[in-house]
Amino acid sequence: MTGKKFRFNIIDALILLILLAAGAVLAYVFVLSDTTLVKGENHTVEYVVEVASVNEIFKDSVKEGDKVTLASDRKKELGEVSKKTESYASVKTGFNNETGEEEYSFGDGLIDMVITFRGEVEKTEWGYSNDDVYILVNDAIELIFGDFKGTATCIEVNVLD
Repeated sequence: MTGKKFRFNIIDALILLILLAAGAVLAYVFVLSDTTLVKGENHTVEYVVEVASVNEIFKDSVKEGDKVTLASDRKKELGEVSKKTESYASVKTGFNNETGEEEYSFGDGLIDMVITFRGEVEKTEWGYSNDDVYILVNDAIELIFGDFKGTATCIEVNVLD
């Protein structure tokens, strides 16, 4: 059995340096370069919610500056209406079995209200929380806007700072 003795040479040193550099780059990319918001920081968030199929007599019931509270716990203030409420004719979608097509019709006397409000929230590992209340896109939540109560579906969340 003839054994060769291992010798450390310049090629081995280059390979070792390349592996160390690759490891350092990966560590930087996956650990140190994380620029996401830090958990526990406070931020101002703007929510855009839609309350669908509301009687049109309530069209002007939500005004800029109205306080927004949670319907199940009125002590939890979530923010303040920050923009003029938009309203659109409520459209109902149906399916016609005879023609095999969708049909659209306006709900008589019904509107969809789009309400924008701002609130101070805390960044957590699960998202943005206002005293353990999370408002997530596509989730429905019962809210009170001033004197108006409705089931709102969140359609947009924007972090302002």
